[in-house]
Amino acid sequence: VEELRSRAGAPEMSTEKKETEPISEQEVINTYQTLREEVSQLFRQLNKLKDEQTEHKLVIDAIKDLDPKRKCFRLIGGVLVERTVEDTLPALTKTMENLANVIEKYTEQRDAKIEKVEEMERKYNIRVKGEVGPGDQGGDEERGATQGVLA
Repeated sequence: VEELRSRAGAPEMSTEKKETEPISEQEVINTYQTLREEVSQLFRQLNKLKDEQTEHKLVIDAIKDLDPKRKCFRLIGGVLVERTVEDTLPALTKTMENLANVIEKYTEQRDAKIEKVEEMERKYNIRVKGEVGPGDQGGDEERGATQGVLA
């Protein structure tokens, strides 16, 4: 009975040392799916920010050659505000710079998450239904030879 207890206790000790490493197949799948969802969210957020950046660029290009004293309207927090071109142009340029910084940070986060996902795919031999893995191009004869986690 003591031998069984010591064997049962051994895995718990190893999980305390490596808390970040999932031990069961279900934990691996949950972690993997969470990472993939985070990557998807980052892609969506990046696309949204890039669209905003493009809109800002179009507006800057449209008003940069106008008379600085000319009236223009800017939407700030859902409120349409009357300003002049000379007031609006620097604010738009600053916002554009901030967007570029945020896009850069999100891109770094996305790339780090993608690397984690790919690392998990290699480490646990994870394949997603409907996706072709790196070893799957050869044909069906190799599919039965290797097993992994199917997410």
